[in-house]
This record gives sequence, C-alpha cells and structure tokens, in this order.
Amino acid sequence: MVSSAHPVTVTSERDVPAPRLHLTHVEGLRALAALVVYVNHAYAQSWNPILKEYPEGPLSLFTYSLVAGHFAVSVFIAISGFCLALPVIDSGDQLRGGTKNFFLRRARRILPPYYAALFLSLALIWTIIGEPTGSLWDVPIVVDWQAIVAHVLLVQDFFRTGRINYVFWSIAVEWQIYFLFPLLLLAARKWGLLRVTVVTLVLSFAISLASKGTRVERASPHYLGLFAMGVVAAYTVRSRAAIFVKLRSLPIWSGAAGASFAAVALAVAYFGWDTTHHNIAPFDVGVGLFACALLVASSLKETSPSRRLLEWRPLVVLGTFSYSFYLVHAPLLQILWQYLLQPLGVGHEFTFLFLMSGGLGLVIAATYAFFVVFEKPFLGRRAPSVQLLPVRSAITQ
Repeated sequence: MVSSAHPVTVTSERDVPAPRLHLTHVEGLRALAALVVYVNHAYAQSWNPILKEYPEGPLSLFTYSLVAGHFAVSVFIAISGFCLALPVIDSGDQLRGGTKNFFLRRARRILPPYYAALFLSLALIWTIIGEPTGSLWDVPIVVDWQAIVAHVLLVQDFFRTGRINYVFWSIAVEWQIYFLFPLLLLAARKWGLLRVTVVTLVLSFAISLASKGTRVERASPHYLGLFAMGVVAAYTVRSRAAIFVKLRSLPIWSGAAGASFAAVALAVAYFGWDTTHHNIAPFDVGVGLFACALLVASSLKETSPSRRLLEWRPLVVLGTFSYSFYLVHAPLLQILWQYLLQPLGVGHEFTFLFLMSGGLGLVIAATYAFFVVFEKPFLGRRAPSVQLLPVRSAITQ
C-alpha cells in the first residue's frame, strides 16, 4: 500500500549514491552468534559424538549444543533480513540498481569466500584430515562427485548435506533466500509488509512441518519467515511510514527481547533438548522474535545495555570477519584435535578447555588470515558508523 500522505520520489543508484550503513552493534551480534556455533562444534569435537565415548550426561549436553548452534544460525538469518532491508528503505523500497545488481552484489559478497572455503576444505580432506577418526569430522570426509556438484551449485541443504564441511548447509539456505527477497519486496509494496510477513511465516513454517523427515526439511524453509521478520525489524527502526513510526515508539523492545529469550529457554527446558532438536521449527519463532526485538532495541537506543554489550570492541572486531570464521572453523577444529590434542592423550574436559582458550585464539588468527585474502577484497570500501535516522517509505503496513 502506498501512503498518499508521504509521497516518495524514487531515485536511481546513479542519481544519489546511498550511504553504506556500518552498524557496529550488528557486527557484535554476528560475533556472538558465530561464537555460539563455535562452542557447539568445539564441544562436539571434544566428546567424539560419532563413537559416543561419553556417559548420558555429556550426551544430553551434546544435544543442547546442537540446539544452541542451530538457534545461532537462526539469528544469522534474521540479521541478514535486517541488513539487506536497510538500503532498500533508503532507496524508497527499491533494490538499489535493480534486481540484477542486487544479485551481483550478493554474489560478490558471499561467493568468493565460500568457494575458497570449499576448495580449502576439499584440499584438507584430500591431504591431512581425510581419514576416519571417530569425530564429528567423519561426516564431511565422505566426499563423492555428487557432493562436490551440490556444493558448487549451492544446493547442499537438499543433497549431500554435511559433506565437505558441515556448516555449509546454511550458506545454501541463505543464498536461496536471496532469490526470494525481490518477490517479498514486490508483495510488500502491494499488500503491506506486515501482512506479507505473517503470510510468509505461516506458509514457510507449514512447509517445514509438513516436510518433516524429507530433504525439504533439511533446507529449513521456515528460515524465510525469520528473514522476513528481520526485514520488519529494519522497517521498524528506519521507516517513516505511520505504522512503523508507531511500532518504533513503543517502549517494549528490550522487554520483548528478554521475554522471547526466556520463553525459548523455558520451552526447551520443559520439552527437553531431544524433543526440541527434532522439532526445531516452532522454537525458531521465539528465536526470531528475540533476534528482531534485540536488533530494534539496540538500534533505537545507543545507551541501552544491549547496545553497549554488542559494541564491545572485541566482539565488533570478530564480527567484521565472522563470515570467514564461520566458513572455516570446522576443519581447523579437526586439525587441532587430530594433530595436537589426540597425540597428547588428554581427556575430554581438557580438550574442550583448550579449544575454548588457546585453540580459539589459533582459530581466530587463522580465520582472520583467510578473511584478509578471500573476503576483505570483496567487501568494498566501508563507511563509518552512521546514526539511524528514519526515512520515508512507500511500504506502510
């Protein structure tokens, strides 16, 4: 729906170059999500889940770490919707430069580091970490030509999931969502963003639940709903449309983030980690609400506790190369475990402690080097942080 009260003049990318928003608190949230994924995999690496060399207690903790790692990916998806929507709002609800240029920019940003990490993972499997060791890495090493083709085409969320590098499935999911983003915006301009988001949530979660146990479920179709929620969060922060101005004025966002986090934690505690892990989609609704409410709260109020936490300098620095950290930390964990910790014969607890201290430092250093070579050249010039001032929008509800 177009608001007649606030006419919009849509300019092209050539007319007025839109400023690049660099939001430090968003980088901090990315870093926290990446660290949760790392903790999940470091724990799994420490207790050898394939051989199940641990009693029932750690097994339950392993299930917990799986759930927490999945939730962190859900936060990444919401952040993606938030960040991609901000320049759209600034351009009058248009993709800057058009749909083709949007895809080209996304490809330049996502694909070079991804393909470099894919080649690196394959090279390591074919040389030094390609033999079964009874660790979490025993799944990625089962490489065949179908796995390679699936990963090159970015459909590994449907086929050969977990091969080559067990974190790559989510990259395929996000890549596929990019192709639906222009359609989401088109529908939002016609029927209103809030209506379209509700419909997207219902349909995407229905598909996830209906496809349980199939290849479609592996692709987490409900993530499209979380992505749309992130878009709504961006409009709430930045749009001048009356409905979003009203939402922005509500003093609920910090409380909503805390309440959503508590609700998810209580629900998981009540139903148990195993039930949660095997029925993850409904829990992701609460995770999406938490991430989006936190993004709104920390974006609107610079002095909020959440903003100060997320802008902690070490988190912001890690957040700037969290994509590289996410892409290559798994094979690095295997190398540390296989060639350093296993020969020493240390126990599970010491292994985990090392991977969370000195090992984490080594992984951060290695992934930063990867970032400098394979990701940073494709980022373009970053602008300094800017204040989020509301701008006019054609999408009103």
